[in-house]
Amino acid sequence: MMLQSLDIEYEILEASERVGGRLYTHRFPGKPHDYFDVGAMRFPKTPMMKRTFNLFDKLTKEAELSVIPYIFKNDNSTLLYNDVLMKRGSSSEDPTQWDVDDIPSEFAQRGWSALVGNVVDPFVKQLAADSERPEKKGWELMMQYDQYSTRAYMSGNRSDTKEKLDALRLMPYPTPVVDWLEMFDRSSAWYDRALSETVLESLAFAYPDREVTWWCVDGGSQVIADKMAKLLKRPPVIGTRVRAIALRDFDPEISDTWNHAKVELSFANGAESRSYGHVISTVALPCLRTMDLSQAWLTSHHNIALRTLRYGPAVKIGVKFKVSWWTDAELMKKYQQPQFSFGPIVGGQSYTDRMLRTVVYPSYGEDCGEKSTVLMVSYCWTEDANRLSSLLGDASKEELKDIVLRDLTAVHGFYPTEGYEFLKSQWEDHFAWSWSDQPDFMGAFGFFGPGQFSYIYKHMTQPAALGRLHFAGETLSTRHAWVVGALDASWRAVYEIICTSYPEKLKKFKQLWGSEEDWTNANVLRHVSFSLISQGLGNFERDGAGAGSQATI
Repeated sequence: MMLQSLDIEYEILEASERVGGRLYTHRFPGKPHDYFDVGAMRFPKTPMMKRTFNLFDKLTKEAELSVIPYIFKNDNSTLLYNDVLMKRGSSSEDPTQWDVDDIPSEFAQRGWSALVGNVVDPFVKQLAADSERPEKKGWELMMQYDQYSTRAYMSGNRSDTKEKLDALRLMPYPTPVVDWLEMFDRSSAWYDRALSETVLESLAFAYPDREVTWWCVDGGSQVIADKMAKLLKRPPVIGTRVRAIALRDFDPEISDTWNHAKVELSFANGAESRSYGHVISTVALPCLRTMDLSQAWLTSHHNIALRTLRYGPAVKIGVKFKVSWWTDAELMKKYQQPQFSFGPIVGGQSYTDRMLRTVVYPSYGEDCGEKSTVLMVSYCWTEDANRLSSLLGDASKEELKDIVLRDLTAVHGFYPTEGYEFLKSQWEDHFAWSWSDQPDFMGAFGFFGPGQFSYIYKHMTQPAALGRLHFAGETLSTRHAWVVGALDASWRAVYEIICTSYPEKLKKFKQLWGSEEDWTNANVLRHVSFSLISQGLGNFERDGAGAGSQATI
């Protein structure tokens, strides 16, 4: 859409049989709202997400996209940890109430959310302030500690500790405290990834000093990609799997050879290769590595990044029931034990340390009288997803069903036998998905390890093939796992092309699509320049070099 708005010729090649990638909605037979989002599903309206909501505005006006409120929290949802069940609206943060042992009193009396906030808030607040007046103080501060995992930062006896980063004066936290925080705050082994990931995720979900409203797309998030595709004058070419990427028509002995260089794509089905002036790859990095890139003029840093930048696993399981029993007050009362009379649940999530980890209740269908009978019975990531994913195949179908029924019974405080049998009688179908097991993704989203943001990540924001092969996708942004990350990375990639081949279009590009929110313009130019200079081409700034060349995504 960006290229089209600038009258730059393009071609979109899609390996799968559908557009959208992680914008993926699974639909069960039945009513219009009998679906669940296997990929992106909710959108917080914060300054971080500005580019996403600008896109929503455009699609609403030009393609009739319908964005509706997403209910992020419902007080009738539950928390179940160590077999202790509480209603979320009246739950306690006292670890003794959850049978969590070995927590010193000075930590227990604070509660888990305050202890997590003590760690992330100094970074979150500075990053938020930077977004209001573009600066990079927050990012620079966070990068000073990017070499630490969240666990190491919380519990390590570090020589770089600063009082302003520990307002409660309680760090380092004991290991049992860190385990307690991770269990309630994130997912199993989340804290083993970079501190920066925990900070950025906290900023996405709760923006300082403002109430965050949440939204979703009526019909599922895949509608976003479908609407975008309909606005394109040249539809995507689906089922086109690239086997190799190579730089062609380049001779370092010829002074103006860069103007004539092309990027050639070869295809797995044996189709005739195609050449382009620029190529933007939004392929997930693990999948990109399966292609033959030996002639793509990658740097050693590119190769290291492709091999080491970490992705996170994620699993979602949706079940279609005969009725939406979780919204039915009479059914909930009938099967809930007396001490757990929590009431019906519309929207929000229940959390547990059992295998399902997170149960997500649909926010759509209530207002129009067409309640969804599909419940996302599990959304889990990190180590929880790794373990659950081994049970998603046909051979474990009945075992998985039994686990889901047992955990749902416990999470909702149902009578163990009667509740289990009721849920079993209501079960019609299910759909389970592990992003790590899909050959077109090999992971759910970028989820970096310690030090990867501050070092190797920045090299993948530099083009290869002498400035003609550009890398995008949510992983190559600072907003992993969010649609806005993919949009930010795409903006950067298009900007790189304009700077090197269409400088006369730069003003219009900024007018239509705004400014970079991850990098300053000078940094983007420096990245492109570095890539070219490192290959011996000297200063990349040329007068309309390569103008008129085609781009592919």
